[in-house]
Amino acid sequence: MKIIISESQLLRLIKEDKYKISKDDRVVISDTPNFKQIIPLTQVAACKYGGGTKWCVSGEKDNKYQFYKDMSWDVSMVMIKNPEIQELFKTKKFAFNIYQGHIELHNDLNQPFYLKKLSEEAGVYDEVKSLLDDYINFMVSERGLEKVKTTPLS
Repeated sequence: MKIIISESQLLRLIKEDKYKISKDDRVVISDTPNFKQIIPLTQVAACKYGGGTKWCVSGEKDNKYQFYKDMSWDVSMVMIKNPEIQELFKTKKFAFNIYQGHIELHNDLNQPFYLKKLSEEAGVYDEVKSLLDDYINFMVSERGLEKVKTTPLS
């Protein structure tokens, strides 16, 4: 028997954490002691990993995931594992995305924040830099990114 559900029902299941994302729907590009970085490969995965945020690629309405995907502008979603770092950063997740060669950074409220300063204060600057390097390497090798002009750590 095949069960058919609507997109809104699927998104509700995702938000309630009752839907498992296939390994084919995402790429884990970093998994460190304090952070896990994922590139969602489908809108469903973007909604799952971006759940609870204000990101335009993970919302139920006017979702921009496919728009950015069509332009090869993959977003990197970083989950902060360590509660102390979550508290210092004042967020549980942040995201990198590339726009015209500039890597942008957003917290879960879709606002910029000071990643360099906060990661230095938390003593995780090298770990955060490796996240950014992994994202850039992915975008170069998998998406043909030619040049990064600025990063949140510049």
